[in-house]
Amino acid sequence: MSRQVQRRDFLKTTAAIGSGYFLAGTSLAAPSKSPNEKLNIGVVGVAHRGRANTDGCASENFVALCDINDKYLAEAAQRFPKAKTYIDWRKMLDQKDIDAVIVSTTDHTHAFASVWAMRRGKHVYCEKPLAHSVHEARVMQDTYKK
Repeated sequence: MSRQVQRRDFLKTTAAIGSGYFLAGTSLAAPSKSPNEKLNIGVVGVAHRGRANTDGCASENFVALCDINDKYLAEAAQRFPKAKTYIDWRKMLDQKDIDAVIVSTTDHTHAFASVWAMRRGKHVYCEKPLAHSVHEARVMQDTYKK
């Protein structure tokens, strides 16, 4: 029996379950010690959209913050005093206790930071656009599938 799905119904359903999907991960995620355990999150780009994204999951455990602007990084460090601070996101991604990464950088660096994070086994939430070119998007997809 075929059922026609209306666009509005689809959007309502996906918005309800999709908002927390990046935090839940997939079935391939490493098992946690407790179902109530908070995620350790690293943020690349802590100002503007980065601040809005951190506000959206402020109940989680932020362990790493990265921004090239010292002023924005200092403000974020006051909000999350236990988090380590970085200017270079590549060094931040080497931090072993990060489970997920929020990428809120300028558009042309989304793919780079996301691919580096996925290659290190991190879950990624990335602002749109995901990539700057078709090639970058394909690299991201291939990295995600591995």
